[in-house]
Amino acid sequence: MERSRYPRRCHFLLYNSVTVLLHLLKFYQEDIVQRNNSRSYGIVLRCWHDSDDTPPPQDQHDPLMRPLEKGEVGVSFFPNGIREILPESEFTLVDRMFQPGDLCKRSIDDVRSGVITSVDVKGRLEHAISGEPVLDWKSMNDIETPADVDIGDYVAYDNWIGQVRPLLLFDEAVVDVSNGQLVRLPELSSRLTVGEKGSDIIPPPASVGNLFGLFSRPLRNGHTDTVVDVKHSVLAISWLAINQSVSSIQLPAEAAQSISRPERFWSGENLAKLKLVRSRAEWMMRVGDKVILKDAASLPSTRHGKEGEPYGVIEVRVYVVRETQTTVDVLWQDGSTETMLTTKLIPYLNPDEYDCWPGDHVLWKGEDEKRVAVVQSVNAVDRTATIRFSDTGDIELASVLELDPHGTNDWSAVAPTTFDGLGVRRGDFIFIHREGTTNGLEMPRVPRIGEVEPWVRELPVVHPDGHYGGWRKTMADIGMDIAHRREPDHIVEGKIRKPAPDDTSLNWFGEVSNLGLDGSVEVTLPNGTVAKYPLERLTRLYDTLEQLEDLWGEGSAQDDPENDHVHEHDSEVWAMDEDGIWQAQANGDENDEWEETDEEEEYVMDVENDAQMDDIHHPNNEVHASWWDHIVPTMTPVLADQQDTASVSQVPSSTLRSSSPDVPRDATEKEDTLVDGAVVTGVDEDEDRESYWKRFEILPEAPRDHAFYNSTPSQPSRNFLTRLQKEYRALSSSLPESIIVRAYEDRSDLLRSLIIGPENTPYEDAPFVIDWMLDSDFPQSPPIAHFLSWTNGNGRGVNLYEEGKVCLSILGTWAGDRNESWSPSRSSLLQALVSIQGLVLVKEPWFCEPAYDKLRGTEEGIINSRLYNEKAYVLSRGFVRRALEIPLGSLESEISWLYHRHGRLAKVLCDARALVEKSRGEAPQEPSSAAGGDRDRELAVPRLTTGGIITLERTLAKLEALQQAPTP
Repeated sequence: MERSRYPRRCHFLLYNSVTVLLHLLKFYQEDIVQRNNSRSYGIVLRCWHDSDDTPPPQDQHDPLMRPLEKGEVGVSFFPNGIREILPESEFTLVDRMFQPGDLCKRSIDDVRSGVITSVDVKGRLEHAISGEPVLDWKSMNDIETPADVDIGDYVAYDNWIGQVRPLLLFDEAVVDVSNGQLVRLPELSSRLTVGEKGSDIIPPPASVGNLFGLFSRPLRNGHTDTVVDVKHSVLAISWLAINQSVSSIQLPAEAAQSISRPERFWSGENLAKLKLVRSRAEWMMRVGDKVILKDAASLPSTRHGKEGEPYGVIEVRVYVVRETQTTVDVLWQDGSTETMLTTKLIPYLNPDEYDCWPGDHVLWKGEDEKRVAVVQSVNAVDRTATIRFSDTGDIELASVLELDPHGTNDWSAVAPTTFDGLGVRRGDFIFIHREGTTNGLEMPRVPRIGEVEPWVRELPVVHPDGHYGGWRKTMADIGMDIAHRREPDHIVEGKIRKPAPDDTSLNWFGEVSNLGLDGSVEVTLPNGTVAKYPLERLTRLYDTLEQLEDLWGEGSAQDDPENDHVHEHDSEVWAMDEDGIWQAQANGDENDEWEETDEEEEYVMDVENDAQMDDIHHPNNEVHASWWDHIVPTMTPVLADQQDTASVSQVPSSTLRSSSPDVPRDATEKEDTLVDGAVVTGVDEDEDRESYWKRFEILPEAPRDHAFYNSTPSQPSRNFLTRLQKEYRALSSSLPESIIVRAYEDRSDLLRSLIIGPENTPYEDAPFVIDWMLDSDFPQSPPIAHFLSWTNGNGRGVNLYEEGKVCLSILGTWAGDRNESWSPSRSSLLQALVSIQGLVLVKEPWFCEPAYDKLRGTEEGIINSRLYNEKAYVLSRGFVRRALEIPLGSLESEISWLYHRHGRLAKVLCDARALVEKSRGEAPQEPSSAAGGDRDRELAVPRLTTGGIITLERTLAKLEALQQAPTP
């Protein structure tokens, strides 16, 4: 079965695209559509709601590459290949493609989702050349087993699994040049298929050398050529991994490790030594596929060539799929199953991070323990799940907010590909370890293996004459040699076959076809039999396509689907004046230099001449007084309410915050709180505030729990110290009330900041602590941030990752435009801090994710934002607990004052209890429900689900105990 050149839906797309209102949207990528009032069919390649992280260049020749307007789709029509962007209203949905493991919903506003467990496709066919239709629908049982491989297929040889990659094929096509003559066209990765027609199929002679059977006659003008046969004469195979049971069964471990990869290039009779291992999804018909039917004697055919010619007469019985109808089996989250047409479903392209389905292996995370469990069913409205604990077999009800379906908290920068989440998914290819052995990881982790050889990553080398260099030249040389020798040597390729039903030689490899509620995994083996295995005996294949996608994303944050960012405003540019005050002004030149006063130059020279300069950065050394004698007097913290009118910052702290409607007032602004019928007042504590809530302060020593404490500091340069003095001035005068920063005499390269979550956000009243390090190149390079996450591994926030990453363009951790990125002349620590508070800790943080901002006001946006806000609110209550239970160095007294003496803990408890009671007093509502009226729509967290309440109450019990304990 030959595949069309249309792209397939990649599995990762399901986790990184977005959707919008159904009444605004009809189509998704790979939908099969028919143009209204015509027989013209097409496949949808682009939709308005697709995640376009990088707008396509405006000068693209491809007509589909211009930005789409809402209500438009990019469609490729067949068989002519015309590509157009047209209104959705011009099309009718014919079929929708799914494959096992894909996620789906009935409609965009349906909270419940399902997973596709099996797919059945039938198609209407017509002859690939004549276009004569084949009567009746044809199923996959009518299709002949393919005798050739295609891009993405797996092949097996001698205990190895390999994969056919794009541009790793050398083809020989036989072309009918319309006068009855057949010619052979040998070409590297031509990707031609039987039935293709055109005047450009035969390239100019100079570009390919001698074309067999072609140049004995004059070249024709205005001719139309037709491809009548195609064979892959040479394959280049990327060998990925070895049979994981070979060291246990046939060979000692040392010998297994010494088994070398098979040959790279395969041709001729050797092709018969390979066995085809194709996924269930790849066996399915798709529109545009070229297929061969098992019983085609009475079906349309065409004849090409002449008797007595080198190729004689070729009879073509190849058919193209023109229309499909797909039926799927769906396993819904509640455990029910259903068989239905795919046109009654929509892809679920943006699952919540807590979404899980029956059979999934997860980690249940309580306050002080983690346990492996298998999901039995999920109530998507309540956000609860029935789970079966693997150690005891007990079945319990749990909040989905306490479940980790992905193992993201176990991410490792040292070995990020050691395992790929928790458990396995339907459609995964896996290796099977021998009975009595395991994959070596603690349940429910599953390792993944597969190494892409360096040659696969090499970019094509094309010489001025159009010929390839490198390994592609070697492959082309082999292919051309075979083409030259084919007739005189009677070369015939061996046939690659799928393993027969009685062939058990590959039963160490297979595809996950289902997940059992008892934790077992159903695997379809290459010979078609099905067996069940425990999860610990499986290792997942990390294939070539996945690895190259990951590699392409590493070099640029903009290409990485896991990177999140916020859209920073570029209407203002900030610059620091000579007094250390940051002000908004017109866009400046990136090359603007800092203006240094004579006083600053003299100060820097004094520092550089200090004999003790080598010692000041070592955390265990005594600081030489003269260094700080120069800097401390000018850096004494000054609170805004201590300054006189003349010395107050020209830029009030409120103006440093985003103009986004999401940004509320500062979290420490004065307010009254009702607690148990009494008023806890925070308005008459100015004197207390001055003593315990100093927004900026320089302390003698950096705390040992600082994320960068064990880093090796470098010698501070003149530019570093000059800039540091200005940064300290800005921090001492312009920090908002809800942000405090600590600097250190013994480590001038380190800072620690505390940001209190703003009012009417899911982060309200929660402490967010970020540690900072300034490397030796500062300010030429941005500060390095580390977020102290206290979620117990139960999920990250937008732009704030559990491993500590703070994703923001001003920090260089997200690719923004020029005015968003760090600039030595325009950016500052103050700006970075205020950006986190004003652009990350916002009322609706879900819309800060890439490409989601366009979904504001849509049903999809409302649902996902509410679900996200509930998670953020519940988990950030745990931040309060963590900060009070395990005091942080440099911030102990401040946190104690805020939450105990200032009454913030009482407010947290009061607000949370009120929210719980309100949520319990109402009937269960879906996140998109309009119940509660306009006031609820203005609240960041208007109510909680049952799952949210379960998790929150565990935290509230701990916070109440802390409230009753003696104040430190």
